[in-house]
Amino acid sequence: MRFKYGIVVIICFLCWASTPLSSEASATEKDVALIYAKDDQRITQDIQALRDMLEAYTHVDVLFTEDVQANTLTRYERVVFMSSNDTEIPPIALQALNSFPGPAVAIGSDALQLAPFATWQEGEEVEIRKIGEQVLERPVRWGSVVPSENVRILQKVSTLTTDYPFTMTEPNRNWSYIGAFIQEMPMPFEWPRMIGELLQLPHPTAHEGFIVLTDINMKTNVEKLKEVVAGFKQYNLPISLEVTPIYEDEKEDVIYYLQDNEKLLEYIQQLQKDDVSIILAASTEHIENSLDYLVIRGIYPTFIHGENIQFTGGVQKHSTQIYKTVRANQTIYPYTVANITNTKDFPLYQVEQSINRLNKAPGAVMGIRYPVFLDASYIQELVELLRAQGPIQWLDFRKTAQHVKTDNVSIVQTVDGKQKVQLSFTYVDRLKKMFDERPFELILWVLVIIVSIFVTIFFMNTLRLRVTLRKRLFEERRSNG
Repeated sequence: MRFKYGIVVIICFLCWASTPLSSEASATEKDVALIYAKDDQRITQDIQALRDMLEAYTHVDVLFTEDVQANTLTRYERVVFMSSNDTEIPPIALQALNSFPGPAVAIGSDALQLAPFATWQEGEEVEIRKIGEQVLERPVRWGSVVPSENVRILQKVSTLTTDYPFTMTEPNRNWSYIGAFIQEMPMPFEWPRMIGELLQLPHPTAHEGFIVLTDINMKTNVEKLKEVVAGFKQYNLPISLEVTPIYEDEKEDVIYYLQDNEKLLEYIQQLQKDDVSIILAASTEHIENSLDYLVIRGIYPTFIHGENIQFTGGVQKHSTQIYKTVRANQTIYPYTVANITNTKDFPLYQVEQSINRLNKAPGAVMGIRYPVFLDASYIQELVELLRAQGPIQWLDFRKTAQHVKTDNVSIVQTVDGKQKVQLSFTYVDRLKKMFDERPFELILWVLVIIVSIFVTIFFMNTLRLRVTLRKRLFEERRSNG
């Protein structure tokens, strides 16, 4: 195979030698106005998480309080108001919020400016350790409130010694109040159902799910990979491959390329032809080189592990992110299910625990990683566990609209799985990349080419001289009789 690769190099050488998150969108399609009070008008992680959660239920617009005019909220059925610091609500926005008929939820102490909570008072700052029955991973500082006497308390928070009202509703209004949007574990799994019920939103009936085969690089055993692929295919589950084409072995201080395992490279190329989605896994400094490496070999990733504006789709692990999120023009799908532990006893225990937590959050994404070095041993048990959890809408990333755009690469994928690929590498670019990947081998083949050319020239000159000498000898004999 190395000789075959070298011949290809010779042939190639000879040929070459010749914005804000959201603004008021189409309002008729929107259901919830998520209104955000903050001085610098930047989207925080909390508002992003809240928006992602609500998007699992319905359509959402994110508006700053300064954007809210007298008639802005008339086009929405529900409102969520959230604040992260002491900010005065503009008078026009305050009037629009006060006249909104609901359902509505206000989060944070700035909500005390609103008419439904005008008689409430700010309380002492406390260190809470529990919300309802949920124990937080670490204490959180929170400014408590003293509500009016006629409120209905839905949930309390606790310090070591005292309880405080935290989630409440006004009996004469459709407004509810939440003390703060706390993202400490385990609250990301508790908020969706709670806020959905306060807003009277119908719960999503299924979870979105996806499966990615991970830890695929030059050292991957291709037979194990084939077993894993076949194992999931027998259950008709769509899978994606997370491939690291340039693998840095820190222990050996060596960089390996996917072509060092030629059987693996050929198998991934075949899976690409079989419409399996490819996800690029690479360190930040190697993203473009890794992408170029794959596309030159006919492998076209449309997702990336992590965030990169050159891709419109990505997968990522985040401790509190359980819904897909849109950042700039990129949609991130989170890995949400715990890893399988390669142990003798209860290898899927953590997996089951994380699935149970996700079931508490309507519409949460079930993003599953399956390392190929585990072989196919756990596939049946995993599938049976997933089927016991309720309906899952499995995502096939090859059937999503994606776009990858760099200076040299454009990959446009449509929802029917078709890909339009445009590459704009120059001959110099290709030679440089080949030299980066195989410097000694390329130099060797260049020397072979040069020697071959000189040998060819030598034999051609020798042949020409022999023909010339024979011709002269023939003429001399002829002239001398």
